[in-house]
This record gives sequence, structure tokens and C-alpha cells, in this order.
Amino acid sequence: MPGAVAKRYASALFELALDSGRVEQLDDQAKVMERLFDEPQIRSFFVSPRIPAEQKKQMLEHQLADKVDGAILRLCKLLVDKRRIEFMPEIMHEFDVLTNKHIGIEEVSIVSAVPLTESQQNSIVETVKRFSAYGKLEVNTEVDTGVLGGVKVKLGENVVIDGTLSSRLSGMRENLYRYRHRGTGA
Repeated sequence: MPGAVAKRYASALFELALDSGRVEQLDDQAKVMERLFDEPQIRSFFVSPRIPAEQKKQMLEHQLADKVDGAILRLCKLLVDKRRIEFMPEIMHEFDVLTNKHIGIEEVSIVSAVPLTESQQNSIVETVKRFSAYGKLEVNTEVDTGVLGGVKVKLGENVVIDGTLSSRLSGMRENLYRYRHRGTGA
């Protein structure tokens, strides 16, 4: 459900930005708002049921009125009223995805167990470019020791390559489980 909520609000904000010709301006502010509402202290303040909605909206007005576009500020207040402010980082991320598609940029996420060299990263990006419908790629790399080895590459929302050791082990586990419970015995 959080994904659907985020996409719905992000789409509405994107349509508003497109109609008013402020897509790039709002995108820059959306990136800042995504990081801001991801901060644990800020997040806990706005999701706290003990703090009245009016106090939250006053805080938004006081802190953001001269820093962000009115459309983003109104969205924040609406989310407070609807008790959905916890979705703000996801909404802003979805808005960024829509903006990137509009501009012609697609996001690529590369997750590996160890940091990649520049040549390894470039090789992966060149391979992924063949699958992209856009001219430019925005590359994000992440090191996650939980993958144990190999790389996982996402282009937009789709996994293009999953060569991680953890996924291979998981696949082997599933195959062994299916074989064991098939009734054939070994």
C-alpha cells in the first residue's frame, strides 16, 4: 500500500508541476524534502500521535514557508491532515522518478558486497544501457555485505541482473526444498 499511496500523491504533484512549468524547481526541492523527512527526529515528530495536527502544520509553515514551493508545503499539510506524512520520503522519491522520466534520465542501482572499481562500474553501466529506453543514466552504488558476493543491478524499478551469491543460495535452497517434498526421495 505505501507504494500506491506514494505514487498517487507524487503523480498529482508532478501534474501540477508540469502544468505550471516548474518541474525542475520542484524536483530540486523534492530531493531535499526526501532527505529531510527521512531524518529520524523529524520523522518521529510528524508521525507522533501525541502532537496535534495543527501544531505540526504550524511547524511546517514556520520552517518551510520561505524555503519550498507552495505546492510542496500544501502537500505536507494535506499529508498531516490525512495522517500520511510518514509517506513523504517515498512520495518525494516517486516524484523524482517521474521527473527523471520526463527529462529522459533513468535510475540505475548497483548493489555489491564490496566496493566496485571504476572500470567494473563502467562495464556494468555499459551493459545496462542496452536495456534502457532513456538517453542518460543516474547511477547509485551501494555496498551490502548481505549479498555475500556478486552484484545486483536495478534499472528503474526492475531487477535487470541478480548475480548475487545470496540469491543463488536462496535458489538452491528452494530447489532442494522442492525436490525433498516432491515425494521422490533420494
